[in-house]
Amino acid sequence: MDKDEYFIHISKILDEAVNRSRTNTEGTVADYIPELAQVDVNKVSSSIMLSDGQMVSHGDDDHVFTLQSVAKLVVLIALLEDYGQAKVFSWINAEPSGYHFSSISQLELFGAIPSNPMLNAGAIALCSHIPGDLQERATWLDTWIEKLFGSQLKVNGKVFASERATSDKNRSIAYLLKSNGVLALPVEEVLETYCYLCSYECDTKLASYLAVLLSNGGQAPNGTRVLSEETVNIVVSIMATCGLYDESGMHLVRTGMPAKSGVSGLMIAIATGRGGIAVSSPLLNKKGGSVRGHMIIGHISKELGWHFASPWGYTRVDSGEKV
Repeated sequence: MDKDEYFIHISKILDEAVNRSRTNTEGTVADYIPELAQVDVNKVSSSIMLSDGQMVSHGDDDHVFTLQSVAKLVVLIALLEDYGQAKVFSWINAEPSGYHFSSISQLELFGAIPSNPMLNAGAIALCSHIPGDLQERATWLDTWIEKLFGSQLKVNGKVFASERATSDKNRSIAYLLKSNGVLALPVEEVLETYCYLCSYECDTKLASYLAVLLSNGGQAPNGTRVLSEETVNIVVSIMATCGLYDESGMHLVRTGMPAKSGVSGLMIAIATGRGGIAVSSPLLNKKGGSVRGHMIIGHISKELGWHFASPWGYTRVDSGEKV
């Protein structure tokens, strides 16, 4: 299979995956954030960016959404790059919790420091360590967003306001963190930054750029180093064990691709050395993952052999050999 044939094959598989997913109408939207309750539940989109920068996309071209918890990767990556792992892991742990992403009880059970940075508690804790005042923290995030998505994203003001107005549970988490000495800033300031982080607007084409950075060990498709290998190794490992909360294990068993989900319906998945996948559809399962997103990623993994444990999954496109 030469390079062109391989690309055509991937496009066919992605088209099949998106079309099959449309038949599934299970799940519900994240209506506890009022603005997310207004989305079109029929929207489905997906993009794959290969390690060399080639991209294939299928689904609804006009489908845009906010990052929500996928943005937790941004603050984790940025703080690792700016402060190093010793400092970051003095603020949070990196262990699977086995609990819901907004669980309060896990903070009581496992101690003051959040179990991992993919939980709301972990990301809120990390947001309190972003340097500067509110405006400086927003500028810091804007800069890192542009670096990690290859483009500046805008914040959806309606979603931002909706999140701030309905953040009672996150506020409870933040006050508990503050009472335990974990937050480095006042609660309301931290929540302002956290809601801002979650409200960046995106599409799957842009989201696949972040995924391919992680699949390429921190290098952009043009060979430019954007992130250190050390940071990428840490982040992809945490995605594998914690990125989908209490469904991370079964997802990895089924697909072999570390992933991160958000309640807008966005999921990104990593096929190391091959490419990055972004899928989005707003109907969610009970654990906060996109129902159709899971279907699409599962189909891609099976049909392309992109499970990380499969020695035969990758086709060497210049010779047709399996490696």
